[in-house]
Order: sequence, then C-alpha cells, then structure tokens
Amino acid sequence: MSDADEMILAGSRPAKSNPMDDLHSRTSTVLLVDSLIFAYLAYAFTGIVEFAIVPGLFFMAVWFGYRKKAAWAYWFCPMVMGGVTLIFSIMLLLQLMGLFGGIGGSIFLIVILAWAIYSSVRFVRIHFHPVYKMGYSGYSVYDEGIKLEPNEMLAACPTCLAVLAVNPLLLSHEDSCPHCDSPLVLGSEEE
Repeated sequence: MSDADEMILAGSRPAKSNPMDDLHSRTSTVLLVDSLIFAYLAYAFTGIVEFAIVPGLFFMAVWFGYRKKAAWAYWFCPMVMGGVTLIFSIMLLLQLMGLFGGIGGSIFLIVILAWAIYSSVRFVRIHFHPVYKMGYSGYSVYDEGIKLEPNEMLAACPTCLAVLAVNPLLLSHEDSCPHCDSPLVLGSEEE
C-alpha cells in the first residue's frame, strides 16, 4: 500500500473521496436531523417556542462546528445523538405499552423508532473508535513518517486496536500484541 488515501475500509464501496470524509459527512447529516428532531419535540411537548429555539440554536452551532471538524464539537455530537436516542427509546416504550395494553400503538411507528435507535447507537459508537478520532482531527499514522520494510504493512491489533507494523506472511498464532499481549492472529473459533 503506497498511500493511506488509497485504503478502502472493509465492507465499503470504493469511492472517489476519502472513506473517513464520507463517514464524517453522513454523521454530520445525522447530527443535523437529530438536532431538528430534538428542537421539534421540545416544541411539540411543551408548546413553548423558547424551549425549542434555545436548544435548536445551540445544536445548530454544534452542527456547524462538527461539520468544520472543530475539536470542541467532537463530543457534543454523540451527546446530542444520545439524547435523541433516549427520547426515541421512551417513545418506543410508550408505543409498546400502548400496543400490548390495548390502548393503541402503531406497529409501523415501533419499527421506525427501533430502526432510529439502532442507527443512532451505531453513529454514537463511531466516536469511540480511535481511527475515526484520528480522521476527525486530521491526524494519521502516516504522518509519523513510518518507514516500512518490504512486505510490511500497518495493521491494528484485533483487541486493543494498537497500530502495528507487521509482515502478514510471517504472522502465526503464537504472535501477540506488545501492548495488550492478546494474540494477533485469531483462531477459527474466535473469528
């Protein structure tokens, strides 16, 4: 591999842009939608416009900062998404209670809310991944000026995600990570 920009994340379609930038763009869009949903729900439940405008303006500021990859906005994004996920979870619980209690509940709304919760949790989890943190901050392991030997490549430990220079042709089941002492090659029962 000659350049990090040529790397394709496993399971993703090759794109003309950097995969991290694509993921950041999708996350920014979800943050915008979650911000609008939160502001709307604040107004819908209270009927007071100020209860929707104040958080709405704050969330828009977070969205602008996050879209520009401001360091201060990084952890606000999962907090906003987590807050909306909590609201969706409460709404899902109320729908389930209504459905099973016989007072009315929509199966369609239950499916939509369950999917929204699942998607939001996935986007929140992305923020805890060290590779996404590096992509957000603009830092890359390739900025270190690491010189790889022939047949070597950078790989992450499957347990602690430490980035290591390894020769995949020489790896065996006995090799372990120097950081966490976990095996670098998973056995067939661990895969």
